[in-house]
Amino acid sequence: RVLVEVRMKVFINLKGEMMRKTLIFFCAMFLIASAVVFAETLPNENAAKNLATKVMAKVAVGDLDAAFKIMKPYASLSSTEIDSVAMQSKLSREQYKQRYGVSIGHEFIDLKKAGDSLLRLRYIEKAEKNALLWTFYFYKTKEGWILNAFYWNEDYKSLFNEEMK
Repeated sequence: RVLVEVRMKVFINLKGEMMRKTLIFFCAMFLIASAVVFAETLPNENAAKNLATKVMAKVAVGDLDAAFKIMKPYASLSSTEIDSVAMQSKLSREQYKQRYGVSIGHEFIDLKKAGDSLLRLRYIEKAEKNALLWTFYFYKTKEGWILNAFYWNEDYKSLFNEEMK
């Protein structure tokens, strides 16, 4: 009788463990599925440029939260990924501000297309003592243009590499 009870408890525990793992699996799948966000689209290249210009206007006054909020609906990244990038950017910006001063404006640099489906927009963010290069990549889907990638860095010197070729 003791052996049967031990075996039953082990079986129940194993069965409970399998159910718990199954439940965790389905919860994880639900979270992953709900994290997939379908980006809103922009109707044309001018709208993409207007979006990037609005983002840069917020960046230029030091309002990164608003800049990322503007991008979020049109980005192919999930909301969680955008929030993570925003947080990392804000932390990095504190070091940048100490070294080069506050943002004082922005300037559109260029627009380049690759075929009919890819669009690159480059801006510089002007600070008191330096510039940051901001690059936005848009991809044309069946529904319209989405922001596929963006980044910022101190490598504005790369803007001159094309002229050296």
